Amino acid sequence: MRFKVSINKKDALAAGLLCLFGLAAVLQVSAYAVGRTSGMASSGFIPVLLGSLVMLAGVLCLFESRLSPDDDDDEHAGLPKWRGCCGIASGAFAFLMLGKYAGLVPAIFASVLIVALGDRRHTWHSALLLSVCVTLAGALALAWGPDLRFPLLD
Repeated sequence: MRFKVSINKKDALAAGLLCLFGLAAVLQVSAYAVGRTSGMASSGFIPVLLGSLVMLAGVLCLFESRLSPDDDDDEHAGLPKWRGCCGIASGAFAFLMLGKYAGLVPAIFASVLIVALGDRRHTWHSALLLSVCVTLAGALALAWGPDLRFPLLD
């Protein structure tokens, strides 16, 4: 009896890239002190943990790629979705610039607003509501959470 294994090539490539990025993060911080769970060395423990989680996500995506059929090449032969790509890149750039010169609250608000407007399903009203809610939740979590040296307003 033969078993046929079908793997979605795009999902498998994405899973491989996730594993590669996670491994690169773990290898990059391998010279830092990691510590133990009872006495963590913050310079190495968090990056190793996050890199390991990214690798785990890549392995899980690889197993899931077996379950989804290959996409037809003719179906996605058009132009890429430039609105979404530009929205994500612009949102990241806005966060960097506003975070440096205006503070965390304006940076979160602007980046979420720009990225939400990059999605065709969002209207101005839903994007503004999402931006306000994420900004409030982020500011509250970071005001009482970790001791970050990132001013809320500059």
